[in-house]
Parts: sequence; C-alpha cells; structure tokens
Amino acid sequence: MVRKFLVNRKFDLLAVLSIVMVLFLAGCGGTKSAHASSGTTAPLSSSSSHGTTASAILRHMPEGAATISWDQPSQGLTIKITLIGIAPNSTHPANIHAGTCVKQGAVVHPLQNVVADAHGVGLSTTVIKNVMTLPASGWNITVHNGPGLAPADQFLPIVCSDLAFTHFSPASSLSVQVPLNTAPGSGASGTAHLTISGKTLTVKLTMSGLQPHSSHAAHIHAGTCASQGAVVYNLQNVVANASGNADVTTTIHNVSSIPGHIWFVNVHYGTNVSTQTGYNPIACGDVVVG
Repeated sequence: MVRKFLVNRKFDLLAVLSIVMVLFLAGCGGTKSAHASSGTTAPLSSSSSHGTTASAILRHMPEGAATISWDQPSQGLTIKITLIGIAPNSTHPANIHAGTCVKQGAVVHPLQNVVADAHGVGLSTTVIKNVMTLPASGWNITVHNGPGLAPADQFLPIVCSDLAFTHFSPASSLSVQVPLNTAPGSGASGTAHLTISGKTLTVKLTMSGLQPHSSHAAHIHAGTCASQGAVVYNLQNVVANASGNADVTTTIHNVSSIPGHIWFVNVHYGTNVSTQTGYNPIACGDVVVG
C-alpha cells in the first residue's frame, strides 16, 4: 500500500511538473512573439507620426540672421551671422559690400567665414576695430556659395541683406538685426507632395524661380531643414524649363509609410553633390504628414 502511494505520488509530481513546463514554454514563446511584433510595428503605431500622404513647402535656403553691433566707447563693430540649411561641414566667405544686394559694390569689410557643423548650422563672428561711423545706407552683408570666391559659381550670394543705420548716433552704441533669407537671382520655391499606394512612394516636386534650363539634384533627407541628416532617398533631378519652372515625379518602391517631422526635401544648387558648391541647398522643406 505504501509503495503504491509513493508511485502514485511520483506520477502526480511528474504531471504537475509537465504542466508547469508547458506553461513556462508557452509564456516564453508568447513573449518572443510580442517582442518581434513590437519591433516591426512600433514605428508605425502612431497615426499622428506616420501616414500615406504628406507634403513639404519648399522655400529659399539657407536662412538666418545677422546681428550688427557698434560699441561707442571702443568704436568696435561686431557682426554675428547665424545660418541654417547650408551644406554640412561647409565654409562660406562673407563680406560687407558697398552698394545693395541687387547692385553690389566693392568689399568694405571682409568678415570671418561662416563655417557649418555636421547638421548644416553655420556661425561666424567678426570684430572690426576703429570704426568711427556707420553710413545711413549703402552697405550690404553677403554670404557666398563658397568655399572660395572664384570661379563665379563660388562667388554667388546664398544670402544677402541691405544694411541701414538711419538712427545711428556717434554718441551712443547701436545694435540691429537683419534677416538673411534671400539672395539676388535665387528665388527658388515650390512644393513637394508625397503619397503611398501599396508599398510605392510617389514624390512630385513642383518648382518655380529656378534659373532657366538649370538642373538640380534633389533628395529626401533624415532630419529637418534646421538640422540636416543623411540622404534617405534620391529623387529625380529637377530640370527647369525656359521660364525657370519644373515638375518632376519620382517613384520609390518598398516604402510602407511616411514618417512625420523626421524627413525633409532638399533641392541643391547643382547635380554634382560631391562638391560643396554643387551640394549647397537652394530650397528646402520639412515633410508634414496629412
């Protein structure tokens, strides 16, 4: 009788252990499936951050501002330039010229180069000593395509602003800020429309204000116009007609969704983006889903 009880008890324990083991393995298998599913679907789970339609407004790039300060006691003139949307790690000559942005004259004061970081944010600070007075008008501040001032493509202004010191007084200090968001002969603008059908992404760029018959590389990048990242997708070159207008469509396969706020569309100065001059953006727009 005792032996029979022990045998039965042994079988009961084995049965319980078998059930526990099955449940444990099922639990592990379930956890693995959940992680696999989460890993593939998490980026697409938020309808507010992903979609099948999106657009971007393409505006002039780069853009920024210049702060011009004159200190009366030291008679020092300080110029601080901040730009976004220039080629990452690029260098751009800057000057105060006589004349206007449209009718530019000789260099009055050379400025420190605007040097960009890895995200296309450029900074420059110049201190000029012994500036006794400032003209009411007749100066402009220009940042050039670079990295040098020759040939002509490198000399082209990427941003320019006319300077006016109508309220200047030699008896008091002065500080003014001017926008740097336009340049003569560089008025490119437009829109980009992105749609997904199945797993095919279609990108249509419509642009105006380009140089007639010019050609420009275009890409979808990671990041934003203000903080640029790497190229995600190459787009067809933007080719302008005789009126400076262009319509170009690109189809890209195996794309399931469009992320919002982490893509932007960049249109570049030329088609050879291996050089700074060719890479420099002329128009940019952040992609907005919906």
